[in-house]
Amino acid sequence: MNQARPISVNDRITSIDTVRGIAILGIFLVNFPAMLGIQPLDTRGYTQGMNAVFRFGYDLFIQTKFYSLFAFLFGLGFYLFMSRAEAKGYAMRTLFSRRLTVLFLLGCLHFLLLWYGDILHMYALVGLLLLFFYRQKASALFVWSIFLMALFMLFIWFAFSGDVDLGQTVLLEAPWFNGLEDYTQKVSQRYEMLSGIQILNVIIYIPELLGLFLLGLCAGKINFFQRVHEWKRGLRITQIVSLVVTILLFIPMFRYYFSHDVYVSEEIQKYIQLTGKTLFVFYLVSIVLLLENKRLREKMQGFTYVGRMALTNYLLQTLITVILFSLFIPNTAGIPLWIGFIYCITIYLLQVMFSKWWLSQYAFGPMEWLWRCATYMQKQPLRLKEQSHGRS
Repeated sequence: MNQARPISVNDRITSIDTVRGIAILGIFLVNFPAMLGIQPLDTRGYTQGMNAVFRFGYDLFIQTKFYSLFAFLFGLGFYLFMSRAEAKGYAMRTLFSRRLTVLFLLGCLHFLLLWYGDILHMYALVGLLLLFFYRQKASALFVWSIFLMALFMLFIWFAFSGDVDLGQTVLLEAPWFNGLEDYTQKVSQRYEMLSGIQILNVIIYIPELLGLFLLGLCAGKINFFQRVHEWKRGLRITQIVSLVVTILLFIPMFRYYFSHDVYVSEEIQKYIQLTGKTLFVFYLVSIVLLLENKRLREKMQGFTYVGRMALTNYLLQTLITVILFSLFIPNTAGIPLWIGFIYCITIYLLQVMFSKWWLSQYAFGPMEWLWRCATYMQKQPLRLKEQSHGRS
């Protein structure tokens, strides 16, 4: 019997790993405050002074931008997985369903044991819908993608068009939170959330996530990353247009920021969401154009290492942050955002070094390897020498 085997190291598209590594950094910067007890739409402790400046900077350039990029890459990864499995005659739908089942279980553990902001379980659930679109043409996928994201943006626009009651949503003093304090109670609360309101959250985000997944699937169908050199002129036009639209959407955000003594990001959430899509396009196009330059590509190699171990590094970011801060700082919710920014950059640089070392010895990251073993239901070669023998 022809047993299914995962993609080899030589089959990888390096630029995709580079973009994924950049996305992982952006996601870490966004997740850090929530990991330490600050709610995503609640600016407690980040409403005034330097914290407000950093929070506004986050909302302009980071918030909603990088998870959009990561979701796009998930859809692209789906295409690469399915097309290669199909070319080798494997039961691609069975393999992908098993792959997502493992991802879902891993995401649920991440959610329950560490923090409520896990995205893996949502990707796994919504990702199953991609199976219905795999045979669609690229043009149809693009139309579906735009329609679904427009539907979500319409929902966001109306959901955040009302006035915010500052008395209920803003607390200038940071609340008390420690991720390890009353740990079993927190796990119990997260279980109730996962089996309750989180189901509604997944349903609400289906249009956005599926729209981004389909855009990535569309990119895979047209070999986007392999044909950047052919489309440079069109991509530069896209780059300029997306930047101009983003700047126009920034205007009401700046107007709000400079006209209020207290910065509450929820009041401009609809613009944060909209720029999440326009700036994501600008970031993506800018990165792939930069990667056409060999010298710049070599300088961005650190992102590539992290991107190749994206699952491992994503989980490590949560594990290190929750445990490290909770052990040494009684109230983690009181940490200034600027300190969090420096911390995230520091941890990420350590992840670059760790990933580079690991990949010099092994073909895949530890979690990526376990994921592959579970997907193909057999032990996969891990060391580079083992991979080499497996292909000979």
